[in-house]
Formats: sequence, C-alpha cells, structure tokens
Amino acid sequence: MISIMMCDDNTMFRKGVKQIIEKKSGYRIAAEAENGNDCLSIIKNGLIPDLLILEISLPNELVGYDIVRYLQLHFTRIKLLILSTITDEAAVKAMIRFGVNGYIFKTAYPIELDKAIRRIMAGENYYPDNFVFTPADIELIKNTPIPWAENITEREMTAVKLLAQDLAQKQVADEMGISISVVRKKIDHLFKKTKCQTCIGAIAFLRRVGILK
Repeated sequence: MISIMMCDDNTMFRKGVKQIIEKKSGYRIAAEAENGNDCLSIIKNGLIPDLLILEISLPNELVGYDIVRYLQLHFTRIKLLILSTITDEAAVKAMIRFGVNGYIFKTAYPIELDKAIRRIMAGENYYPDNFVFTPADIELIKNTPIPWAENITEREMTAVKLLAQDLAQKQVADEMGISISVVRKKIDHLFKKTKCQTCIGAIAFLRRVGILK
C-alpha cells in the first residue's frame, strides 16, 4: 500500500486531510509532522514515505523550500505534493523549479486532493487549474534560476527577519554584530533578489511566498 506523510503545523487540518485520504482514497497516512525539523528527523530515522504532502509556510527555521531542496538531494524517491495556503504564482514556480510533483491550495475540494495524489502516484505532475503550465512552461521554469528562492544567504535572512520584527537598521547591525553599512549591503542584495525597492516590499514578498511568517 502507498504510504503518505503529512507536514503541516495545523493539527486540525492534518486530521481532516487524514480522514479524507484514508476514507476516500484508501491510502495510509504513515506519519505526521508539525514542522520542518520533525519532518526531516522522521525521514532520516528511516520512515520514508512514497509521498510527502507539505505546507510551505511552517514554524521554526525550516520552511517548505528547505525541505524540498533537501529531499531532492538526499531522498529522490519521495514524491512531493504541496498543499498550501500560499497561492502566489512566484511560490508555485519556485516549487516547480525545485522539482515538486504537484501543487494545490488548501481551498481545494477533497476530490481535487484525491485526483492530485492519484496522478502523482501514477507518475504525472499536478497543478491547479488557475496555474496552468504547459510541458514547455514547466521545462522553462525548471531551467530558469530564481534568485529569491535559491540565492538568499543565511545572513541576509537573519537581517530581513530582524527587520520584519520592526527593528531599525542600527538595531539589526547591533544584533548581528556587524556595521550598519554591511546591513545596508545585505538589504541591497535582498532588493535585487526579490526585485523589491523597499524593506517593506521585500518583507511583504517573502511573507507572501511563505519564507517569512
């Protein structure tokens, strides 16, 4: 029997999806995780599902992008379905670039979830109707770098998280133990990678795609 794992921080949502999958589709939910660290820990300890159903926006340090990139390097046999509140097209494209097998929104009807699982387990890809990509589109996305998803450094993320807490640039510099000029350089790098022109815009974008809470 096909085994499925879920990673989502909403306990009630996980329970609801589990009921739908096990009753409607007949598949088994082999494991659940409420954050990225637990998800990877379960897999590294030997419980390797056929399919991981994953939310992008997760608590703590590891978000969906981190998990997908890790699994695509170390556990390539696991198929990946994003089931998320994140509806931004930039996020969908980033997940396609990272090699997920499907992406649907949490507003989807149970029948769409069932359809997505069946198509993915049959070796196909599945994306929602309002994000229609042709095979040529998908190949182009897979081969086009996405700077905000791939090239933001750990220190740049630290800076933007502090800015998102409403700290001034001087306070960010003090927290990170660097000069304010270095903070400004990191912010400039973020602007280029996100194609935003202000800190507010960059923070809003990163929240919209699920990198920041």
